[in-house]
Formats: sequence, structure tokens, C-alpha cells
Amino acid sequence: MRHRVRKTKFEAFSQRFLIISMVIFIFGITYVRSLESSCNQEAQKIEKDIKVLRDEIDSLEMQKQELASFSRLNDVAGEKGYTYSNESVASSTPTEGAQ
Repeated sequence: MRHRVRKTKFEAFSQRFLIISMVIFIFGITYVRSLESSCNQEAQKIEKDIKVLRDEIDSLEMQKQELASFSRLNDVAGEKGYTYSNESVASSTPTEGAQ
């Protein structure tokens, strides 16, 4: 007959505590990795939005430069009846017939 070794209360408690701690640890690691993954997805979405906004800003800057170019201003001024005189003092005068 085999003689069964009886565990003390401390050994039984330690074994249960170890098992419960391991289960909690596994669930904790899984939760933290899930949280990290969702944070990374959110960060990537925000970075993508920032890139889109920067591209829009660059496009608007280019449009602003095109609209503020001298040839564009000269064309619009001509349509409104103004002329450009390249003298030391610049002045704009309406042309005849434009009101």
C-alpha cells in the first residue's frame, strides 16, 4: 500500500494561490496586449488624419501662392479696369470706360 503524503494547510494555500495568480497573470497579459493593440490602431488612425490634413494644408498653400502671383493679380486688376505702371512710385488708375 502506498502511503499518501498529506499536505499542510500552508502548502495547499500556496498551491491554490499560485494557480489563481497564474490565471490572473494570463488574463492580465491578454488584456494589456488587447489595450495596446487598440491604442496602436487609434494612433495609426490619428497619424493618417494628420497626414491628410498636412496634405490639404500644402495644397491650400500652393493655391494661395497661385492666386497671389503677380500675373494673376495683374489679370484680375485688368478685368477691373486697373493698369500697372512700373515706375518708382506705383499707382493704379482706372482705364477709360471701366466703372
